[in-house]
Amino acid sequence: MNEENIKKLKSIVRVNKQNLPYINIDAQGNYAGWVTNFHILDIKTQKPFRLDLFQEDDLFFLFALASCWSRTGQWQNSALFCVYLKMSEKDNITYWSNPHNIVAEKAKRFQSLQRVCDQYAFAPVKRKVSFRSDFYDSLYVLSKEWQGIKQSLKESEKDNDYYIFIKHISQIRGLGAGDRTMKIKIPLILRELRIQGIYTNIPGKWCCVADQRVRDAANNPLFSISLPHSTATVENVLRASEIIYNSFGDLYDLPLFAFPDLQKNWEESQ
Repeated sequence: MNEENIKKLKSIVRVNKQNLPYINIDAQGNYAGWVTNFHILDIKTQKPFRLDLFQEDDLFFLFALASCWSRTGQWQNSALFCVYLKMSEKDNITYWSNPHNIVAEKAKRFQSLQRVCDQYAFAPVKRKVSFRSDFYDSLYVLSKEWQGIKQSLKESEKDNDYYIFIKHISQIRGLGAGDRTMKIKIPLILRELRIQGIYTNIPGKWCCVADQRVRDAANNPLFSISLPHSTATVENVLRASEIIYNSFGDLYDLPLFAFPDLQKNWEESQ
């Protein structure tokens, strides 16, 4: 592990906090959360899209965001899908528990994406944004499991043991691609809940997402951060999160995630 380069990367992230849409740094220099400001603007009002996790619908959308982001593809896919969920008139949880609504939404997913693009402005992306059809299948699963998920969060907070929630949600099939479970993006949920203060006992060490982009940066010889070779188990996901948190603290995985977009800044700082 190269501690000097890790320190340098943290500094570059803070300096460039205005240049990337997912870098939200607070007055203390820590990560202010990804969903506090998506940097996706309503074209008419110029208001940025955000989620207030004290509102149940927005809390539901956070889980939807994490579930959709667990698929392959660029992160903008899930971000814009989350925008669609909130801007849609059908933004209540019970709507998504009706299988007929899921079928109808799938059939018009291209038009739904166009609605978002017509109403919101976002930074250009290299590849075409898309709403995968299995996004909607996961919404159905999420809506059916919602009360149990919330109960596991309450139990975790009460017992000061968030493994209760992690174990519960990691066993729900269909929140990942196809019939798979969701594991890698669980720390994303915990991180955003922790940052907005929805629950007070969430440990920072379990709030770092070790997705492939982050893992590639960690493995770069510049940093040489050794993460578990596989994130197929919850134990490895949490272990990877702890290692990242030990290096970056309350910047979480943000510096490693941002590194591919900041390589030019890195080179200029040499």
